[in-house]
Amino acid sequence: MRATGIPLASVILAVWVGLGVASRPGLAGEADIVRPEAKLATDPMPHKGDAADDPAIWLHPTEPARSLILGTDKQGALHVYGMDGKERQRVSDGCRPNNVDVLYGFPLGGRVVDLAVASTRASKSPGVKVWRIDAETCALADATAGGTLPVFGGGTPYGLCTYRSAKTGKAFFFVVDASGRIEQHELQDAGDGTVKAATVREMKLSSIAEGCVADDELGFLYVGEENVGIWRFAAEPEGGTRGVCIAKVGEHGLAADIEGLTLYGAAGGKGYLIASSQGSNTFLVYTREGDNRYVLTIDPKEGRIDDVSDTDGIAVTNRPTSEQFPAGFLIAQDGSNRGGNQNFKLYDWRDIAGTRLLVDPEWTPRRR
Repeated sequence: MRATGIPLASVILAVWVGLGVASRPGLAGEADIVRPEAKLATDPMPHKGDAADDPAIWLHPTEPARSLILGTDKQGALHVYGMDGKERQRVSDGCRPNNVDVLYGFPLGGRVVDLAVASTRASKSPGVKVWRIDAETCALADATAGGTLPVFGGGTPYGLCTYRSAKTGKAFFFVVDASGRIEQHELQDAGDGTVKAATVREMKLSSIAEGCVADDELGFLYVGEENVGIWRFAAEPEGGTRGVCIAKVGEHGLAADIEGLTLYGAAGGKGYLIASSQGSNTFLVYTREGDNRYVLTIDPKEGRIDDVSDTDGIAVTNRPTSEQFPAGFLIAQDGSNRGGNQNFKLYDWRDIAGTRLLVDPEWTPRRR
């Protein structure tokens, strides 16, 4: 929370903060602010400096407590954490993953499996990598045809998200590069236990973009143009190339850089789009349905575990994952970790939602 310099406002703010909700003076619409404290942190990255970037959450199909957190190390490997925040596995060291996402229910080799998909920035082999997630062992194994899936004609990807069409059942990933180019690729069974991809669409924004997320159920793609705003596109391959800007930098305190984007799902197509507003160290919440109306701002505060700052990637789940998080959680990259190298912090969704937001632990991202 930034100081207002107005004594009376400070008094009012202190009262509201004690209740967990505040009204920040000076913003259009008197934007509501919630200030949760982190309840858990992952082990720090092994590399110093700017290493951690983007998290993803894999939900175990039958045992919530065996769910996993995936986190990218831009200087090394994809890291796998248990729901206690402890590191369990590192895969593909040296691939330098940037953004990671999870895709449920992909048909591979006569089985239906879950995949982790990441943009990778290794200097000699940039592109995209795919890992199969084993529900029995809760371990990841490389399933990338040819070692790396090329994108942008062999160029270097930046942002990435996955999409599974409710219309056709086909699986895709979107990649974004530092110039604002967007490509959509269809994921396909390569026939030897690995996954290949084919380009199906290209789009373009005017400047640097990274964060993206796709809504499998409603059929939308959201992309954050870092210094401009959040764009919404049709996610189907035949959806055209034009998007609509649903949130602009400067509105409701949204500050450049716009970084991670994530979706909180709920029944009936409801839920929330959440954006990392790096310039203000906050997270803005918009409705998932309709015109993506602004709802409130999450401004985490320091507690037993430190605050997050300069956040890149974020992820959220509505599902129970453990006794500590029976109604889901928001996870955010921390650019300046009090305990050492960068890591990820977890916030109980109930602390964020309060009485203002939906709490729906029943809706599932898996195909029914």
